[in-house]
Amino acid sequence: MSLAILGLTTGFLLVLAFLFYLTLKTDLPIAVKFLAVFVVASFYIVQYESLQQYTGWPSTDELPEKFVLVATDVHEPNQKTGQQGIMYWWVRDSSNLNQPPRVYQLPYEAAVHKKTEQVIEQQKKGSQFVGRKTQSRSSSTGSGVSFEKISKSNRYKKG
Repeated sequence: MSLAILGLTTGFLLVLAFLFYLTLKTDLPIAVKFLAVFVVASFYIVQYESLQQYTGWPSTDELPEKFVLVATDVHEPNQKTGQQGIMYWWVRDSSNLNQPPRVYQLPYEAAVHKKTEQVIEQQKKGSQFVGRKTQSRSSSTGSGVSFEKISKSNRYKKG
């Protein structure tokens, strides 16, 4: 069991013990006791939602400044159902070699989809690319991301 799981479990048990004491051993009005139960239950929901960024669910955080695109999963928009498209990118941060790839969730853009397909196909043939965030969203890929072909020795260089 990891220390993070042990710490979270201990924290939840302490809150539960406090709530148990509050509801059974105090003379507080029943409304205060119900409010305490509601607040603690709300805390658990907020905590659950907050931890989704750390449990393998796709992150909606910004991409790293410089990264290696490992893989993609793209769902194009469906006009019949009205579903918007979505892109999932597995990205390895070039500045931190010790971290495994992270999944990022991005809004669908046709130009970006086309460019990432080209990058993945060329990677399968042995080419190496690094992605970079650009200053404006008017880059050649449309999403503030550009890809640069590099040599394998430069793949994880900082800077």
